Amino acid sequence: MKQEIRDLFNERILTETAERYGIPRDQVHFLKDAENYVYEFKKDHRPYILRITHTIRRHPDYIMGELEWLNYLADRGLSVSRAVPSAKGNLVESIPADQGHFLAVAYEKAPGKTVGEEDWNETFFQTWGEYVGRMHALTKEYRLSHPAYKRQEWYEEDQLNLRKYVPSDQTRVFEKADQLMERIHQLPKSRDSYGLVHTDLHQGNLHWHEGQITAFDFDDIGYNWFMNDIAIIIYNVQWFPTVPYKDKAEFVRRFFTHFMIGYRRENDLDPWWYRHIPDFLRLRHMLIYGLFHQFMDLNALKEEEAEMLRQYRHDIEIETPVVRLDFTTIRER
Repeated sequence: MKQEIRDLFNERILTETAERYGIPRDQVHFLKDAENYVYEFKKDHRPYILRITHTIRRHPDYIMGELEWLNYLADRGLSVSRAVPSAKGNLVESIPADQGHFLAVAYEKAPGKTVGEEDWNETFFQTWGEYVGRMHALTKEYRLSHPAYKRQEWYEEDQLNLRKYVPSDQTRVFEKADQLMERIHQLPKSRDSYGLVHTDLHQGNLHWHEGQITAFDFDDIGYNWFMNDIAIIIYNVQWFPTVPYKDKAEFVRRFFTHFMIGYRRENDLDPWWYRHIPDFLRLRHMLIYGLFHQFMDLNALKEEEAEMLRQYRHDIEIETPVVRLDFTTIRER
């Protein structure tokens, strides 16, 4: 989180936010503060999640673009953490600060728990794929209610602008990044391949309960290719698997095979897109590299952090595959 946001947040903001939702301040319990302040509370014996951000980071209309799509999915039967109104009926509450405003949103808390080692198997992978396939099928019919609510396109992601954050002498990184962006810009877009998607549906952003997935944290939704939405999931599971693997390529092959079995139960995506997964994975690698430079103090790096950045830079400069796997050879069995 930006330090300027931390400097503006105080107890008065939190107390007033609680009042807007008709709950006592002492019933609001802190969970985390990464990109947003996140709390939990109960009302009428039901659990909710409270998210607070600042207008430095988000505009109210941009948040409404998230909430409208989220509740659209919920209204059509997809299990998501629906956004709920405040005591005055507002989906977004605006609380004045010394500078700008803090913006609060409440959500139903997802039932169940984080996926555990006992759940990390082919059945779960197929259910996950089926869930994402259903989300993609639904988004094909989605229409904005107001142009101001439009979310960003894939290339507008701030961290992809490496020249903004990465030292200017890394010319080889910029060259490879430009080439990758140009290749991806050439990909076709259609109703069946491109639309509003989650863009961060890793296993940490869903709960598993009685064989059903409920997704949450829709803060980063945007317009992207459906296969890139899937590739982001692949990137995360190979980087942070719930159960460690011995052979990364074999694990990703197994995961992707079963994920797509489930996916195709709900949505049809041409296997032609498999050939572009390596570039989508590189795009995510590049975005994470930009993210590290955005938030890390390059003058005070620990040795392991410096080594990680060196490895990322090396991978980008020589176009190292994120996973050494020929996805075009994989077909759903």
